[in-house]
Amino acid sequence: MKKFNLNWGWSILLVYITFMSVFLFFFYRSFIELKSNELVTEDYYEKELVYGEEIKKRQNADTMKVPIKILQEQKNLVVVFPEYLKNIKGKIILYKPDNSKLDSEFPLQLDDHNRQVIESSFIIPGRWNVSVEWQSGGVPYLVEEKMTLN
Repeated sequence: MKKFNLNWGWSILLVYITFMSVFLFFFYRSFIELKSNELVTEDYYEKELVYGEEIKKRQNADTMKVPIKILQEQKNLVVVFPEYLKNIKGKIILYKPDNSKLDSEFPLQLDDHNRQVIESSFIIPGRWNVSVEWQSGGVPYLVEEKMTLN
């Protein structure tokens, strides 16, 4: 019976096999993760049809004297409107790009300081797309911001 010898030829073969195994593992894993990604919204086609209106709303928001502020205070999401805006009606939409089940929509209910606070109990930490759509004086506005909330 012949004894197995590990020489340089076998060593090179083992290195190639190990490299290919690691490469194939990460290749397979990346395809599994790609399949689990979701669209930001399910009705993206319908939203695309009204995109021209959204551009006009964004332009209106860009030309404001004082822009709105979207910020995080003590784990709460706060949207601050300028004092000169009156009779504001609209909504705040929170999109979670990696999990559409967490998407939320809140009607605008501003306090005496033209602010709206969304409690942290509605928001889990991570990446969010915050969209604020409103009307004031018959003029439509839209502001979108990508945030990482803690």
